Amino acid sequence: MNKHMIHYAKDRKWEEGMYENTEMSYLWEDKETGQLCFLVKLHPGSWIPLHDHPRREIAYLVEGEVRLNDDIMVAGDFLTAGVGESHDVYTETGCTFFIFIDYDAVKTEVKPKEDLERK
Repeated sequence: MNKHMIHYAKDRKWEEGMYENTEMSYLWEDKETGQLCFLVKLHPGSWIPLHDHPRREIAYLVEGEVRLNDDIMVAGDFLTAGVGESHDVYTETGCTFFIFIDYDAVKTEVKPKEDLERK
């Protein structure tokens, strides 16, 4: 019988995020499919440039407030974005997202949209 996995908050490790002034904490990965669950923390004044998603992203705002394009999210709000559904991300106050993606963003090299348009 397989056993479930618990990732205890007291054992959580944070590392530098993909973007300036951000941190990530990886919670789970399926190496066969590339699916990932992680927390991303954006410190006050953080900005993630306009970007697209190669596949589906599912996000739940755990704490804080954030702007995605013209939309404002607060703690408890849910977001999903897929191919062609671009957004930038900005927070004045700081925030933390729980994210599930069905691809490895680092290995897939998700790039800001302007970089994609230059090619």
